[in-house]
Amino acid sequence: MRRARRIRGLAALPAVALLALGGLSAAPAQADAYPGPQPPDPSYVFTEIGQLFTGTFVDAMTPGQLQYFVQAGILDTAGRLSEPFVDLTKPETWHTPQGASGAAAAAQKFWDALTHVAPFGLGLPTHPAYIPDWNHNGRFGVADAEDALHDDDYDDPAYAQAQYRLPCNNPDGTVWFETEDGSCAPTDAPVTFKLATVKKFRIVNARGISLAGKVFFPAGVDPDHPDAQKHPVTIGFPGASEHQSDVGMYAMGAARNGFVSFTFAQAGQPGSDGNALDLLTPLLASWGCFAPGSCLDAQDVTRWVAGQDITAISDLNNEVGNLLRLQNPRLVRINPAYAPEGENQRNPWLDLLDLDHINLWGQSVGSIGMSSYLRWQDQGHGYDGRPIPRVDSFVGMSGFTQSVASAAVQYQTADLDIPGLNENGLIIPNPILSATDGPIGTKDLYDFERRDPRSTSPMMTVTYEGGSHGDSINWLGVPHNVKSPALSVHYAMSWFNCYGRADTDQAACDALSTPIDGLSRAVATEYAPQGHDGPSLCVTIPDRATLEQVLRPQIFLQNLTSSPGWHDCTPQ
Repeated sequence: MRRARRIRGLAALPAVALLALGGLSAAPAQADAYPGPQPPDPSYVFTEIGQLFTGTFVDAMTPGQLQYFVQAGILDTAGRLSEPFVDLTKPETWHTPQGASGAAAAAQKFWDALTHVAPFGLGLPTHPAYIPDWNHNGRFGVADAEDALHDDDYDDPAYAQAQYRLPCNNPDGTVWFETEDGSCAPTDAPVTFKLATVKKFRIVNARGISLAGKVFFPAGVDPDHPDAQKHPVTIGFPGASEHQSDVGMYAMGAARNGFVSFTFAQAGQPGSDGNALDLLTPLLASWGCFAPGSCLDAQDVTRWVAGQDITAISDLNNEVGNLLRLQNPRLVRINPAYAPEGENQRNPWLDLLDLDHINLWGQSVGSIGMSSYLRWQDQGHGYDGRPIPRVDSFVGMSGFTQSVASAAVQYQTADLDIPGLNENGLIIPNPILSATDGPIGTKDLYDFERRDPRSTSPMMTVTYEGGSHGDSINWLGVPHNVKSPALSVHYAMSWFNCYGRADTDQAACDALSTPIDGLSRAVATEYAPQGHDGPSLCVTIPDRATLEQVLRPQIFLQNLTSSPGWHDCTPQ
């Protein structure tokens, strides 16, 4: 049996040096109020850069995490490099009743691993707070690095289900967990923690490629014996080369808030079949999307979650024809029809789901895929002309497509995220010259979409202070502002709780217009509750300049020399 092993330590060696720095406070800091306007401080442009490493220091200072970083990295890397060869060594691969089909599947598996994003799934280890107890020994996190070994093992039924703890992200960068009495405590506290269930599964997308998925249930929900209660839904995608657990703080955070929380790995991503070209093809299949595979998979997985059919868009028996359709040719494709005609199984948890309240989220290329869904939703059909399930809201981190606010839209980025060079919302499907990740590209996109009269749903843009593209990823040791994970999860969950469920949480709605420490001091966080039909309110007003603003000299100079800084939102 194949045992997919998430070992990414070889690629992580440069971060080990960073993890060796710092010391840890004994108790988490409470979220401070957002600072009031201050006089100009030109030195901030340079001192802010140091905030990029504050989260890395806390990762190093948390007891046991440096050892976990090394152990999980070494174990995972060894397994990742050897796993694609396993089927090639089995006699049954070469002698099957179906002739050469076994050899073709083994060859496809090896080729996919070699050309995956990233090859063989190598990368940084996931933060141990977001790894379930896959080996069922009752130990979590740094106490058991072996669990990381099984996180993407989809073939051994022993690792198909696990329990996980519900994370509480603290403003000082530490992660505590929810207790049975509803409070939060550190992992070594003498308390009883709430536990919830996560299950693994696979589906087949419209291109005949198997995708890996996980579903996180709220505490107290038994997925094998569901009660009559319906739960709102979130569906999330990771960014390029990321595993599903690398964005676990959003998946588990949604489950902690009562959502049934699905994650999927797009074709070509760790855990799923396919390769890098499957993430980037079929070319021109989704307007304005430089990663069409992610945009198409967003519709496929949402349809599957809602119990709708997935119809093949690839010829399962004619790769020449698929190539002419600008698709990446493959040796093996699977019929996505539901059994018995095909190999997809209908969502077994439909009875648990409130399908009138589905919400999407994603990070980086995952956010690009999920944000494209809203444009198709506005058009009333999917990429194949068939209806798609309606979604309530979307939260995207660090990268987006030009869409329409056909659902409540929240964009998140960071002061030092990938610099976008968009002007007036002119989006070209190019991840370098027209990136929407950073504060410039995200602000341009937000303004462009809000001016569209079709964007009648609420909109928000959130920018973290001193953060990077890594602030919304759970990679252990990746440079990020220590405050960003808690801040990001706070605004994302407030968005879902306000706009993505039947029992709207008014406190969550109020929190959206309340600034907290960790938001950018150089870029206004804005909130437009009425979308196009109302003003964009300033949640924050800048009083500093950030390095990326040199790309907009007039803004950079104003923020450098005056307070308040440049903003065009309406003060609250």
